Amino acid sequence: MSDTPLGGHQRARSTLDAHVAALLESGRIERRTKELVGVMVAWLNACEY
Repeated sequence: MSDTPLGGHQRARSTLDAHVAALLESGRIERRTKELVGVMVAWLNACEY
């Protein structure tokens, strides 16, 4: 078994990579701001890192 969270599912991984790239690389808001929003949402949802 793979040590990745997706268990080695290459198609799921490539889809996730494309989704993240579309979110972080497009638009007029700076990438750093988008990353901060992601961290804050994770904090609000009580995610652990």
